Amino acid sequence: MTTCALYTSYESTEPWLLEFSRQFPHLNVQDWQHIANPEHVKYGIVWKPTQAFFERFPNLTTLFNLGAGVDALLSNPAVPKHVEIYRIEDGGMAAQMNQYFSYFLLHYYRDMDRYQQQKQQKQWQVLPFKPASTFSVGILGLGQLGAQLAQHLQSYGFDVAGWSRNKKQLQGVSSYAGAEELEGFLKRTDALCCLLPLTPDTQGILNRHNMSQLPRGSVVINAGRGQHLVVEDLLELLDENHLRGAVIDVFEQEPLPKEHQLWQHPKVMMTPHSSAQSEYPPCVKKIGNTLQAIIDNKNPSGLVDRCRGY
Repeated sequence: MTTCALYTSYESTEPWLLEFSRQFPHLNVQDWQHIANPEHVKYGIVWKPTQAFFERFPNLTTLFNLGAGVDALLSNPAVPKHVEIYRIEDGGMAAQMNQYFSYFLLHYYRDMDRYQQQKQQKQWQVLPFKPASTFSVGILGLGQLGAQLAQHLQSYGFDVAGWSRNKKQLQGVSSYAGAEELEGFLKRTDALCCLLPLTPDTQGILNRHNMSQLPRGSVVINAGRGQHLVVEDLLELLDENHLRGAVIDVFEQEPLPKEHQLWQHPKVMMTPHSSAQSEYPPCVKKIGNTLQAIIDNKNPSGLVDRCRGY
């Protein structure tokens, strides 16, 4: 029987263990601290594992990340270089991400921020309606989540474009790729949605130079990683009224310190890294099927390219 070591840094392992037992009882997934013969374990199912985890399991060959973003694993010096890493490409998060971005995009498209300001000033004024086709949404990152978001947003009639490392072909979506096309992508974008993986090339991509390329009155929504955004640059552009507003779900330091200036800024809306959360059944199904494919000497999707960072 294949034994897998389960490590979660932020929650009980019990819900995961129950779901693995229900869907894949033959895999024998156990809490990493309770495994009798750790030297026999080749597979780890993890979220932000510590050095102690890797010291306990010296013969690991494969890691399955309990989330879409693998930057925490790739930046962890305790992860052996020879160990293959697989990421969850959806795990129920795509539908949640679609809901999250739709909510905030509609908020700005239908001028709800401006109506809230009017309420505070006791003003009664109907703002002119603009066709959805005149509201240009740009998605940074057209991976599994970004591609599904781009296609979902077309149902509202928005003018949708995407930017990625390499050119993508998505029906109804204008595609931009590479550094040479980033400026053109930004200049046509009224609402910038960041869903990039965190790599050396994307760190700090939401900086003053890039965000100032957006048309005056644009908004920025970041649900990628906190390290994508240069907060000081964002606040300057908001205070200069170049940017209309921002929504931030991810931060360099989490939880965000109570003294941080983002808490107080009137044009910033924040959520506590809650845009999309891994759901037990689909995540377990994906990991179990991937592991079985590896055992059967097949080549499942989701293998992380360490050089690219995703």
